[in-house]
Amino acid sequence: MICFYLVMRMVFLPEQIKHAVGEAVCAYSMIEDGDNVLVGLSGGKDSTLLLLALKHLQQVSPTKFSITALTVDPTGGNFDALELRDFCKSLDIPHIYYPYPIFEIIKLRNESSPCSFCANMRRGILSGIAHEKGFAKLALGHHLTDAIVTLMLNMFYSGRFHTLQPKTWQSRTQTWVIRPLIYLPEKEILSAASLVKIPLSSPKCPYGDNTKRKFMKELLNEITKEAPQGEYSALTALKRALWTTSH
Repeated sequence: MICFYLVMRMVFLPEQIKHAVGEAVCAYSMIEDGDNVLVGLSGGKDSTLLLLALKHLQQVSPTKFSITALTVDPTGGNFDALELRDFCKSLDIPHIYYPYPIFEIIKLRNESSPCSFCANMRRGILSGIAHEKGFAKLALGHHLTDAIVTLMLNMFYSGRFHTLQPKTWQSRTQTWVIRPLIYLPEKEILSAASLVKIPLSSPKCPYGDNTKRKFMKELLNEITKEAPQGEYSALTALKRALWTTSH
């Protein structure tokens, strides 16, 4: 039964997803022979599709690498991760569950930027566990839309021309952070998630309805109504201005 579910999901994984992930992994040498890759699995569309795409890559690539999924539960243990465990089992991927009360900490601190605080805390926990357990690479589900929105936020609120990188060295934890979905706009991921019918099960964020990031994403949506290829044009600009293929 597990093999049947795996084969069916691989059949319906769109070619543009496979191609974009393979291209990004190759361009930035994200995964090398013998790597053990830890995937941050929140249960949302991005990380779930990332896990599926990496499983496909593992099957077809001559590069041999292992995959483990890690779910950091920001509710501190109130999220039922059974569906995620079953999904990982269907892909024959080990799953680690780690509860941490990030939402409660945000509430106690009355954080003015809850999304940034939560993202930084989760990334820190993921990186720490990757280092502790000896993983060479930590794969995150950030995509092209995330990179563009992050660039807009940094430009307009921080005065910096900076965004997410396809591959980043974390010197503190001695771990590479990789983003294999970085060439894919969110709309492509939404379409693929619907087509493949992957399970979506993640903790509901109590702070996600009124943030600067949400405002910037809405602004980007308005821009792409006028310029439908805008995100792909931004990808070209990011490759030239902020991303290099050196590693």
